[in-house]
Amino acid sequence: MQQPAARPNIQRLVTIALVLVGGALLIVLSQSVYVVDETEQVIITRLGEYRREATEPGLRFKTPFIESVHRIEKRLLRFDSEPSEFLTAEKKALIIDSYARYRIINARQFFEVVRTELGARGRLEAIISSEIREEVATNDQIEVIRDNRESLMRNVTERSNIKAQEFGMSVVDVRIVGADFPPEVASSVYDRMRSERTRIANRFRAEGEEERAKIEAEADLQRSQILAEANERAQTIRGEGEAEAIGIQGRAIDTDREFYNFVRTLEAYEVSLDEGTTLVVPLDSDFYQFLTDVYPIGDERRTD
Repeated sequence: MQQPAARPNIQRLVTIALVLVGGALLIVLSQSVYVVDETEQVIITRLGEYRREATEPGLRFKTPFIESVHRIEKRLLRFDSEPSEFLTAEKKALIIDSYARYRIINARQFFEVVRTELGARGRLEAIISSEIREEVATNDQIEVIRDNRESLMRNVTERSNIKAQEFGMSVVDVRIVGADFPPEVASSVYDRMRSERTRIANRFRAEGEEERAKIEAEADLQRSQILAEANERAQTIRGEGEAEAIGIQGRAIDTDREFYNFVRTLEAYEVSLDEGTTLVVPLDSDFYQFLTDVYPIGDERRTD
């Protein structure tokens, strides 16, 4: 009567054993297999000692529990340094902010000497800071800020790269993103810069005013010359016109002097006589002759 009750217990134990074996196999398998990504390189250590490295992507196997996987970046990395104060050749301080781009080129050397990216940052900061300090000390402020910055960064990159290779790294580029004056001297420096720019602006403004006055004087002179020539030409043309008019008038008078007298008398009437004007003149006056008939007094043809 007890045998049927024992079978479920045996089955339960078998199931538990299978689950435990399966879990153990999964754990062993997970500890035996690893994947190398194309963006990384892998170092395998056995009990903390270097055994081998894998740089090509794919599936790899290792001894479970004894060997460990350490992943190291293969891509280009960036390191931003803290802004630091450096002295120029003039013994003047500059606050320089920089960054570096680097790559791990020797995984084993990097792992044995530096170990991690955090350790790499400490090494690079010491190397790059030392090289920038040395390079800045050979240049003046204006050369660091403007004139020689490209050559300065190139020199720092070359020398930093040589030193970084001792740690399995290659420094690709070092860039200065800011070179500023210390806060305690920045205000006085900026005041001097503003004063200098103001002086230059005033000089340009004075030169502009001088040039404007010169241009206006030349324009006024040209205007006066043009007006004088125009007036002279107008007087000449006017004189020639009046002479021509006098000539025409003289020829007209010679052609019909009686008609000319008639026209001139009518013009005199227009000027002298208006509505309500009383004029007392002799009948035989030349001025009166055109106010009567066309025939003079005593002429048989008169009708009055």
